[in-house]
Amino acid sequence: MSAALYPRMSTARLVAAYAGDIRLEFIKMLRTPAFAVPTLLFPAMFYLLFGVLLARNNAAAGTMTFAHMGVFGTMAPGLFGFGVSLAFEREQGLLRFKQALPMPPGSYLLARMMMAMLFVAIIAALLVTLAWTVAGAPITMAQAAKVFAIEVLGVLPFCALGLCIGSFVSGQAAPAIVNLIYLPMAFLSGLWVPLQFLPKAVQDLAPLLPSHHLAQLALAALDLPSKGSTASHVAALAGVTVVFFVLAMRRLGNRGFRLFDAAVAAGGRPRVAGAVSGIAIAIGIALMAMGVFGNRSSAVAAAGGSKADADAATDAPRPAAPAGVAAPAAPLIASFDSGTSAAVYGTGWSETSDRHVGGASTAALRVLDGALEIHGTIRPGFQWPFAGAIFFPEGPPMEGLMDYSSRKTLVLRARGDGGKYAVSFFSTADRNAIPSSFPFEAGATWRDVRVPLADFVVDPSRVRAIMVASHGPDGDFRLQIDDVRIE
Repeated sequence: MSAALYPRMSTARLVAAYAGDIRLEFIKMLRTPAFAVPTLLFPAMFYLLFGVLLARNNAAAGTMTFAHMGVFGTMAPGLFGFGVSLAFEREQGLLRFKQALPMPPGSYLLARMMMAMLFVAIIAALLVTLAWTVAGAPITMAQAAKVFAIEVLGVLPFCALGLCIGSFVSGQAAPAIVNLIYLPMAFLSGLWVPLQFLPKAVQDLAPLLPSHHLAQLALAALDLPSKGSTASHVAALAGVTVVFFVLAMRRLGNRGFRLFDAAVAAGGRPRVAGAVSGIAIAIGIALMAMGVFGNRSSAVAAAGGSKADADAATDAPRPAAPAGVAAPAAPLIASFDSGTSAAVYGTGWSETSDRHVGGASTAALRVLDGALEIHGTIRPGFQWPFAGAIFFPEGPPMEGLMDYSSRKTLVLRARGDGGKYAVSFFSTADRNAIPSSFPFEAGATWRDVRVPLADFVVDPSRVRAIMVASHGPDGDFRLQIDDVRIE
């Protein structure tokens, strides 16, 4: 806003003009039930379903779902509020009409941005209320405040992305394009299924997505295991915001729309174009790269303490807990040649299932022809059903820690019914943390399963347990394992 353009408008009137535009934009969205109702209620409904009903007796899973659904609720107001609405208003000529009105420069963008932030604030407040009242989640006031601030500010990258979509696509195509981005982005970021349960290719792709970085910040604020440092995540989100905002401004400016600055250069193009915008895009890409490479650090678990050291996660990623007992020199864990499920060290292999945490799945073990046979049934009733066999390398179960930091690979032979299984490692300071998992398939013939510890184990120096299990689909399963060793 310059005095030359609005010489008679006082500061108070400018503030009132901005506030009025924000208020009208918010009321317009509230009066659009097709947008307001699902945007405000879906995150709460999904949290009640996955974080309360299906995660009963599992506080860690419920709290993680709280963080993930908060991020899921943050994405929609920015993507749909900017992307779809802008596309329709641009196509129908309303955007050009608004430019003819005596509105302060940037008022349209500011109103949209504040609308998105208000919607996110309502969603975050609703989730916190449900967490404290219905779920009884162990979330402190300080943690809730951190998550609230992260989500309200975290809508900005999605506003920029929605703005860019709305500036390029037509009004008819915008809803489909936004949904094609919104839903896959949520899944690939681990909001619906934890990343450790997804293929490695998906895990490698996740750091490219802003929703992943926002989710890691929310998990860290709740003292749950997270990857990367706060600085790297903030850099990635800032980079996404800058890149997509500048791209949108250049696109709109080339079509004669001036949403950010009413002052126009002599050539008739907004000042955001040209070399300045190119430099801004380069800076944004550099910030995004910082976020992607910063995310390579190991996961951080800060159970029972604060995340004050999270910024240093790249240099000191391991939790502040004593290292485990040094692993025996021999690589063999169990060969089952003795006819029992005993191991060379540790507590041996025993059955495990989600029945121990309120589920209904079952598992049973027996040694057959010198191999451990695991058979059982996966039943619904738990958010992440599982049934299989578990090995505790150092007793007592889930309390003792084994140091495998000098080893590189866990190897076992497996055959089964053709189903999908996973080798999971419990390896953080928090015994209730979600394990990291390596998926594999077991067919009718024996095959070697090799698990690279560097890629799939959070902290090899503090391994509590190793589990081989089925996670679905529902129904009976049968798996045999043999010659388990860690090299």
